[in-house]
Amino acid sequence: MAIISYELKRDDGSAYSIDIDTERRYRPDSSVTDDHAAWTRLGNNRCPNCPLPPEQHRFCPAAVDIEQIARQFGGTLSIERADVWVHTDTRSYFKNCDAQTWINSLFGLILASGGCPLLSQLKPLAQIHLPFATLDETVHRLVGTYLINQYLQYRASTAEPDWDLKGVAELYSSLKEVNIHLMRRMREASSEDATVNALQTFVSISSLVQMGVDDILTRLPRLLKGQMAAD
Repeated sequence: MAIISYELKRDDGSAYSIDIDTERRYRPDSSVTDDHAAWTRLGNNRCPNCPLPPEQHRFCPAAVDIEQIARQFGGTLSIERADVWVHTDTRSYFKNCDAQTWINSLFGLILASGGCPLLSQLKPLAQIHLPFATLDETVHRLVGTYLINQYLQYRASTAEPDWDLKGVAELYSSLKEVNIHLMRRMREASSEDATVNALQTFVSISSLVQMGVDDILTRLPRLLKGQMAAD
């Protein structure tokens, strides 16, 4: 197992510890009971590009993955602040931030390492998780990881490399549908806005990537554009 732990201490004194196994496996037969909330059922706001057969999957794996977080923090306001520590095998991170920020970071880790066959395409990012990442950092890591994969395929001669990053835009085009429908589920599960606003960030990133690769690259640091000389 590869465990990443989020430890929270909110301003009201309440504390939480959330452990995420980034190597966990999704098993459809583990969801045969009716213990999950109605909004997690596969047919509830099902994504139009969902490849899962309903006769084998009664529940949406992405919804089940974040059900506990929605149950615990669905009544949380975005502006509520907390001290947040994130512990990985190699280092720890700390940030005092609003609920929308840390829930967004936690959702990103959970969904990328979970059972959704579309969102799990982001699993390499979960394996090098960067808590509280900015939009530029997220795009930088995404494009860098994608290009490394293309280079490895080129070296192995297993596929023609996609140096134009067309696959990135195609990936986020499919993920945008997932994010929109998952956000609709979250609205059913939440009485306040923190969890909904956290998922909204995923939709914003998907929209940005769909704008085109050239627009993405303009957001990356100078180093990526080859301007390595010092000021």
